[in-house]
Amino acid sequence: MEGLLQEVMPLPDYRLVLRFQNESIAIVNLARRVRTIRFARLASSEMFVTARAAGDHVVWSDGKNTVSISCDELLDAMMMD
Repeated sequence: MEGLLQEVMPLPDYRLVLRFQNESIAIVNLARRVRTIRFARLASSEMFVTARAAGDHVVWSDGKNTVSISCDELLDAMMMD
């Protein structure tokens, strides 16, 4: 997907709305992924709601831990569901 992230909005049930600068929108469901090693830190709802846009990545941080995942990886996860 072309363009940088403009906004990330966490939704209930481990879903994210990704809005890009070109106004494209993607909704990614990470509910199954938070049970994997790669996404395990995001299983905490307190951590998940900290999602923010950072260039072409989504970044979560709870003050102690930071998780950064590229848009490409998130969109690949979306396509596999």
